[in-house]
Amino acid sequence: MTTKNQMPRGLRNHNPLNIRKGDLLWLGQTGNDGTFCIFLNNVFGYRAAFRILRTYNVKYHIYSVRQIISRWAPERDGNNTRGYIQRVCELSGLRETDIVVTNTYDVDMLERVKALVQAMACVENGCGVEMIDRKEIDEGFKASLRR
Repeated sequence: MTTKNQMPRGLRNHNPLNIRKGDLLWLGQTGNDGTFCIFLNNVFGYRAAFRILRTYNVKYHIYSVRQIISRWAPERDGNNTRGYIQRVCELSGLRETDIVVTNTYDVDMLERVKALVQAMACVENGCGVEMIDRKEIDEGFKASLRR
């Protein structure tokens, strides 16, 4: 049995995609650990991630898996961005050139978005997909559509 302290940081913080703390608090954010946000539960963590991805689409015109990961985990921050992209593609079944749009109701695109987020959570936490609850991702996506 895994204790809370043995869990990966992102899962302990209910921040499965390791969103960095900022000047403003996200809905459901209870604080930070000095670097990353801490959320009330994983649903709020996923909600924030989907909101960020939506901003990537709308404000920065970033749509492909490669573009998204390159902005999310840039090499200039010490990340192995190329490895991150490859692992997300392996886990999600997506290609790095696949387009991911977060503000759609197209069923196929929604599955892409959710598969991307699930794979990113796995990479961020160094765990397998079995540790990532897809229902929480679904709830986080729905919550991200509301203000």
